[in-house]
This record gives sequence, structure tokens and C-alpha cells, in this order.
Amino acid sequence: MKILAISGSPRKNGKTAEVITILKDSLAGRGHETETLFLDDFSVKGCIACNGCFADKNKPYCVQHDDAQILFDRIEKADAVVYASPVYAFSFPAQIKAFLDRHYCLVTNPGLPSQSSLFAGKKVLMLATCCDPVENNAELVPVIFERLFRRLKCEVAGKFIVESSYAPDFSQRARLTANAMATALLG
Repeated sequence: MKILAISGSPRKNGKTAEVITILKDSLAGRGHETETLFLDDFSVKGCIACNGCFADKNKPYCVQHDDAQILFDRIEKADAVVYASPVYAFSFPAQIKAFLDRHYCLVTNPGLPSQSSLFAGKKVLMLATCCDPVENNAELVPVIFERLFRRLKCEVAGKFIVESSYAPDFSQRARLTANAMATALLG
């Protein structure tokens, strides 16, 4: 299986990256290929709600000329995608939020009974890290993720949050979470 991890963290060596690295090692040990893309390495503009994306119903399309298409091409080639992000201000940070908004171009026949998605059936998984407990902090992140990817008719394999990222036991909990993520992706 080919798994693509997309990191919305601006820190390539931060807590989110630590969990991704553990996940990659776990998946490699089970014979699977994993690649990580850092959104900070790409230029992705925010959605401008022009509906130009519906001009081509056979592929992701946007009137904006940035790197979103490159990312969608990589997602299309993957068997599963891990969307990984820290929590900033109770939600996704700008880096990944702009890209998530751009997923609107994947919707086909919006508002009609035949509405679907170019990535229908794609297996996706959410990873979030946060420095505080989940309660009153990160509990909306999985709801947002679930709603977006259910609308896109993707298979949500799991939603994982590693809280209290500055606690001394973070690495231990990160390892447990990464192993649970690997099981969810492969199950």
C-alpha cells in the first residue's frame, strides 16, 4: 500500500512530524511505502469561491495557478492519505486550512442527488497534535475533518489526536497513536 502523509505544520521537526515519522517507520516495518509532503514547501492559495473548478468534472481543476494540482495528483496516486496538523486557535492552521478548502474542486454535481467526488472511496485519516488537552481545545477538529471527507465520499479510516504535546510522556503516547493509526490504515 502507498500512503501519503500531508503535513500542515510549519515545523518540519515539530510534534506533528514526530508522530508522522513513527507512523512511517511502523508502516515500513509492515512492508508499506509512505511519503510525507509538507504544505509549507508548496504554494496553495485560498479558495476564491468562483466555481470555476466545475469546468472539468473529470479531474481536480482550479482557475488559480498554484501547487494545489500537484498535491491532488499525488493524492490520486496514493492508496491512503494522512492529513496531519497541529491545532492552532482551536482549528487547523492556515497552511492546511487553505488546502482543505481547495478540496471543493473534487465535488461533482454539487447540490444534486448525484453529487459525488473525484476521490470517492479514497481512504483518509486525520492526525492532530495539540499542546493542551483535547477538551475545550481540539474537539472540533475531527468534526470538521469528518464532515469534509464524508461530503467527498472518502473512507475515513480514523481521527487521532495526540494531546499535551509538551508533556514528558508525549513520545510514548505518539508511538501508541502512530501504531493505532497504522492499524486503522491497513485494517
